Amino acid sequence: MISFASKHPVDSVPARFLFGNRAEDATFHEWLAADIRAARLSPTFRAYYQLRSLLPLPVRQLLQRMRPVDASPRWCFPDAFAAALTHQIAASSDGLNTIHPWPDGRDFAFVLTHDIETADGLRNVPQIADLEQRLGFRSSWNVVPYKYPVDHGLLRDLQSRGFEIGVHGFNHDGKLFTSRATFNCRVPAINAALESFAAVGFRAPMVHRNLTWLQALDIQYDASCFDADPYQAMPGGVGGLWPFIAGRFVELPYTLPQDHTLFIALNQTDGQIWHDKLAFIAKLRGMSLVITHPDYLDSPQRVEAYRRFLEQARELDGIWHALPKDVATWWRARDASTLARDPNDDWTITGPAASRARATTIRVIETNAGPTAPAVLTWSDAKPAHEPALIPST
Repeated sequence: MISFASKHPVDSVPARFLFGNRAEDATFHEWLAADIRAARLSPTFRAYYQLRSLLPLPVRQLLQRMRPVDASPRWCFPDAFAAALTHQIAASSDGLNTIHPWPDGRDFAFVLTHDIETADGLRNVPQIADLEQRLGFRSSWNVVPYKYPVDHGLLRDLQSRGFEIGVHGFNHDGKLFTSRATFNCRVPAINAALESFAAVGFRAPMVHRNLTWLQALDIQYDASCFDADPYQAMPGGVGGLWPFIAGRFVELPYTLPQDHTLFIALNQTDGQIWHDKLAFIAKLRGMSLVITHPDYLDSPQRVEAYRRFLEQARELDGIWHALPKDVATWWRARDASTLARDPNDDWTITGPAASRARATTIRVIETNAGPTAPAVLTWSDAKPAHEPALIPST
């Protein structure tokens, strides 16, 4: 278990990753440390959040489109992280043996989440929930507890239909992490909202984040981190496409671009980047976790883009569709389990994940297609052979 207390005194949360804190987890630790350093608001953004409530929505959206962002064409793909992880795994000539990330023979996780920013967004929830249910999906709905009137009847109806309710900050003013005093003052009210909504998960507005301070919340998981997203006020990213243990809770980073980024900041319309990134994540046996907002899925064109994305996911083999709370429960069980050889030299898994888990061996295969060709990452287990997973080269 590695703590960042010595090098990063502002954040000393112990973290455990995909490989159970073995040497191969060094890449995850390095990227998390970098994200901790990046998770700070610039003076410009601090001033913006002081004035944000005074700015009309069209003005805010115009500023978001005009903001210069240093982003490559592959801005949402964690290519540098993938290359570093490949190097870590390649150091093991016989492959890296570990517990497969996902239970019940599934290959990758697919998680739907929504942040409800306004009262208008709350009114749009039934339309989106009905669409998901018709296609066989369920999602979590993160509610801002102290900004708009919360329809508790709607929340109970969603929960009765198999959806999940989470808490989305305090009042969505962008000031939650302005100071430790401000954060501490809001903690009791946030915890009260968690209890009132029967919620176990949290996401901070604007995905501002401080994993140390968030330890004060009564949650099983947080979902305020992301793998790669330069368009956020606190840019950066943890790189990894999998959950990780962060102190008292499980961290579930989002790994698909937000609809706000696509439809508002970039003024896109078709959601094609969702399709491309989903295929990327599925090959790497990662967690596909998306944030959308009923506030922005507010036109037939945008809803249609979301529907096509769901239909693509439904056709993929090996998908484990789960609510965030179920992913967090599984990940904690996996983290508490161990993989070892039995007397017959077979792999055996002991611990709370044993009945659902399987052993897997990850190998890196070099290609002969030239210096810019991607390496091949293969996952072999008791299931039939899968197609190789491509790690994009940088």
